[in-house]
Amino acid sequence: MPEIPPSSFLAEMVQRGDLILPERGRRRRAAAEATETSARDGAAAPGARPSGQRLSPIEEMIARQNVLFDQLLQRQTALLKAVERMMTVLERRGGGLAGGGGTFSPMPRVAIFVDVPNIVYAAERLGVQIDWGKVLNYLTRDRQLVRATAYAPISDDTFQRLETQKFVQPFYNLPYRILTKPLKRFGNGEIKANFDVELAIDALTMADRLDIICLVSGDGDFRRMVELVQAKGVRVEVVAFGASTAGELRVVADDFIDIGQHLHEFTVTK
Repeated sequence: MPEIPPSSFLAEMVQRGDLILPERGRRRRAAAEATETSARDGAAAPGARPSGQRLSPIEEMIARQNVLFDQLLQRQTALLKAVERMMTVLERRGGGLAGGGGTFSPMPRVAIFVDVPNIVYAAERLGVQIDWGKVLNYLTRDRQLVRATAYAPISDDTFQRLETQKFVQPFYNLPYRILTKPLKRFGNGEIKANFDVELAIDALTMADRLDIICLVSGDGDFRRMVELVQAKGVRVEVVAFGASTAGELRVVADDFIDIGQHLHEFTVTK
């Protein structure tokens, strides 16, 4: 029988690596296999946890937070893309960026105030009939309509139906708010219904919620109202027939639209 080396000699062989014990051999083989796997798949992440080992409560909390952060990032990215698409559409419509300064600007808010008899009488003198639906479409292009109001006098004849009356009928079935007042008959035979006060009060009351006011009238009595509205930062566009518009009203308006120059866009097609 061969002589068994003393234990001290065996210990020295183990330390030098000349003798590998079974348990230590298994550990070395596992380490070698792990090294080969890392070489194939790339270096393992620092602090990587062996598979099958449970995370600590803190690590689980961090993992959940990472998942929530990824989900939030995806939602924010999708939202930014949607905003970019919306801004592109608005820029194509001409209401995207205001003044080139990079400040987002929505569609301007507009209100329309129609002095009906002033315009109707001027149209009759020219032998044309106003299409108020066309007027509304023209004045609200690329704008957000807040309100359109028609100030229409009505007959004092109680037997005449309201919807058939001259100054009211053209606005029926259109998105106008119709404000009426009975005609007044004077001793000299004159018939009149003046809406200057009502129209001016409505315009001044709404001015803080508007960007543009379209005054459809050529009456010079509205000059002071226009100036007060402009002092609130509101743009005022006067819409009327040029020949019957007071000069002082045209002077103060931010823009004047001559209906006579837009007959094909503002009148009834025969």
